[in-house]
Amino acid sequence: MKEFHESGATTRAVFGGNRSGKTTGGGIEFIMHITGIYPKWYPKELRYTGAIKGRIGAEDFTKGVGEVIIPFLEEWLDMSLVAKKQRNPMGVPVKWILKNGSVFDILTYEQKTEVFEGWKGHIAWFDEPPPRDKYVATMRGLVDFHGRNWLTLTPLTEPWIYDEIYTRQDKNTFVVTTDIRDNNTLSETAIQEFESKLSEEEKEARLHGRFLHLSGLIYKEFDANIHICEPPRVQNSWTRYFAVDPHERTPTACLWLAVDPHDNHYIYDELWLSGMDLEHMAHAIHAQESSLIPRIRLIDPHMDKENDLVGGFNVRKELMKHGIYCERGNSDPILGKSRIKHALKPQYSAVYKTEIPKLRVSRRCQRTIYEFQHYIWDEYRQRKDEFDPKPKPKKKNDHFMDCLRYLYNYDPRYFPPEGEDESEPVWEGEYTKYPTKETTGPTRSYQDLIEKRGGNF
Repeated sequence: MKEFHESGATTRAVFGGNRSGKTTGGGIEFIMHITGIYPKWYPKELRYTGAIKGRIGAEDFTKGVGEVIIPFLEEWLDMSLVAKKQRNPMGVPVKWILKNGSVFDILTYEQKTEVFEGWKGHIAWFDEPPPRDKYVATMRGLVDFHGRNWLTLTPLTEPWIYDEIYTRQDKNTFVVTTDIRDNNTLSETAIQEFESKLSEEEKEARLHGRFLHLSGLIYKEFDANIHICEPPRVQNSWTRYFAVDPHERTPTACLWLAVDPHDNHYIYDELWLSGMDLEHMAHAIHAQESSLIPRIRLIDPHMDKENDLVGGFNVRKELMKHGIYCERGNSDPILGKSRIKHALKPQYSAVYKTEIPKLRVSRRCQRTIYEFQHYIWDEYRQRKDEFDPKPKPKKKNDHFMDCLRYLYNYDPRYFPPEGEDESEPVWEGEYTKYPTKETTGPTRSYQDLIEKRGGNF
């Protein structure tokens, strides 16, 4: 937790399992600032001098405040430093005035959002997940003093925190995850007894501090620390692939993948196109590619059907008229997911002398990264014992994942550019061996063999 206290980020978060010490860490941080009493190791540039205003947010008055916050304050805050407490009608002390002039209030998420508005302060501590509207209202109050805030929680609710805080990577946001076993005051026997009462999804959040709403992630192998890379410098000699998932009412997903001579796979570009007809869509794809034309193009197989209701309209053939020659993709869900999972798994590389994943994603492909982090099984529910299981992905945040599945069902690999020596020696002769050549490279692309001329069918 020391790195949490020493972080200079304006927003900090501790995502922890139950009893992992997250509340104690967040509360100690709050008391240091509100009293002005700091340990020697605490960075001087992060200290407050003089009286400040603070706020504590908790789940409710009965449990969150009455059973957690107040007992914590009574244990850790020297009451001789407190000048006055103001209580609400329930008898709970909700406003604390210290002798040094500092003041803090305690609010709960069951109160109306209006109660959180109109406040100005220096620090805010949220214990357990706050609703977004109440969090934003408090953030407005920190603007005047360029204040700091931190959250300490077990991620059971409020999935907005995952998108806006947990996955954020910048100098103003610090995140740390703690495990229940990080608390060395708990016995292993007690932890195992608690663990035996939890479902697999609950274990992720309550033991390890991982987000419950994303425990049903399909690609749990995806790790932003190893799978997100700086934009690769894609060479003309690399084998490039393209997949498109057109939709009429939602934006169309376009995804580009390149394979280098060492069999490294890079998702290097994406497009998320909305409000375009197929002609403009084709122009956008051409413009995005520039000189890096893919060798293989794939399309959602449902877009290669004759629609008799509109005169035999076929999306794949319409795109061909504008120079986007696509093969029908294979949408096999089991094969595609298996190959993607294998590509995400780090394996030892003789070239790099370490374990690296075959597949990496350019930092610029934000929509693809988002879907990797939100693509979940439809069967996941907190009370799934009350429902029949549905072993298929949820039809949400899946457009780029569909494109990726078409690409991996095709089995992307590196092929030397046409014109390079793509042969290897074989030997003929029963007694005296004579060297000859046998071509081992791929055939020409589907575009070259079948659909070289756009618009003529």
